[in-house]
Amino acid sequence: MKRVFPFVLLGALLLTACEPRDSTLSDTSSNISVGSDIIGGSYEERISTMADTGIAIDALDKTEKEVASYDELAPLGSAAHPLSNSSAEYLEILTFEQPSQYGDAYLFRAGEATIAMDFGHPSNYKYTDQTSYYSELKNTYETYIDDGHLDLLILTHPHGDHYGGYQALKDAIDSVGMIVDYGYYSGGGENYRKDIRDYYADKGSAYHRIYDNVNEIDGGQKRTYITPDLFIDWLDTGYYTENYNDGPVVDDINVTSLAGILAYRDFTFFFSGDLQDNADGYYGNSGGLGETNLVAINGDNNEIFHEVTMMKAAHHSSSKANNDILLNTLEPKLVTISAGAPSPDTSYGGKTGACAGHPHLQALSRFLTKGQKRVAPKIYLNFVNGTISFVTDGLNKVYMEGSPLKMSYYGTSTNGTVSQTYGSIEDIYNDILSSEWARVCHGL
Repeated sequence: MKRVFPFVLLGALLLTACEPRDSTLSDTSSNISVGSDIIGGSYEERISTMADTGIAIDALDKTEKEVASYDELAPLGSAAHPLSNSSAEYLEILTFEQPSQYGDAYLFRAGEATIAMDFGHPSNYKYTDQTSYYSELKNTYETYIDDGHLDLLILTHPHGDHYGGYQALKDAIDSVGMIVDYGYYSGGGENYRKDIRDYYADKGSAYHRIYDNVNEIDGGQKRTYITPDLFIDWLDTGYYTENYNDGPVVDDINVTSLAGILAYRDFTFFFSGDLQDNADGYYGNSGGLGETNLVAINGDNNEIFHEVTMMKAAHHSSSKANNDILLNTLEPKLVTISAGAPSPDTSYGGKTGACAGHPHLQALSRFLTKGQKRVAPKIYLNFVNGTISFVTDGLNKVYMEGSPLKMSYYGTSTNGTVSQTYGSIEDIYNDILSSEWARVCHGL
């Protein structure tokens, strides 16, 4: 039985009214144990302080699962042998506020099952309020993964703003069921390889390179079941490395980011690290068309590559990522952007500070222009909302709440000045179009 930790967030704020949950549950194996969900107990209790995003899950989002009787001898991660033989009332997705520009760190929890995807900036970084990023990560990992066992660890690519916080995870976690990563030699990623991947593999963790998963070799599988209701379909981009020692296939390692779609009941969530279209590379080095290739390779497989409920914006919502060719297939109704605010002395295109870096206006405009998409999605940004939790029962709506800011940010544009100090709760429940940052910085 999991311990239940209280999640107290701004008790003086009014509680958000919630609609009753659909009582329909997906079928599960008779061998599944049901653990109590962490953070507030039941689904209704968990969403009682959260805002309704207005986003409802529909049939177009759903990926069909396989149904199989539990078999401990089946390959680990298969439908018959999921990483966690448990079920959950809801899925929670956290995106951590970052202590510096850029950065991705996500944590997923469904009952007893947990997934960590990227760890953000180095653990020795500090927020403006002088708390350490290490402490923020470690304390949250220990709260949500209170038995010390992480079911799945994902590292999308070896950039320091994605793997830098690994020490906090290592100090919070005793064991890992499975690791899936970018799968090639990278000088920059050697500390991660030695201190995380090899460390846990030596303790018994299953390890798969993304190339092996999408090609189903050396024990890799195109679909990994975390529980019978929670699984990931791994998507080929054409930029995964066949032989580990060959290193990345292009110099812009953003293009080598692994991609996948997580499914929980009818809810789906697309992620792709820093994947982007950057044909010419940077500074004369080689690049590639990551998103274009992804769509070309997977476009005919509409059983898994289809509309999604939610999307993690690629590359912190860079101008080279989140292109129409991808958005017109995924048609996300909800977008989460992870990006630390640029420092006040940053300058670009006549803008400064928080207005001058990621998220780029070009990408935001593509998200917010309906075009061929069914809707223009709701967008949430962690340097505006703070650390964000999204919760869904996988059948009906998606709820969210932010946190008091741990970082201050400041920026200017021709529209004026925007400034928020740490501790601000102004945008704790606001989507990007309701924020002063979007109005001042980009005229949205």
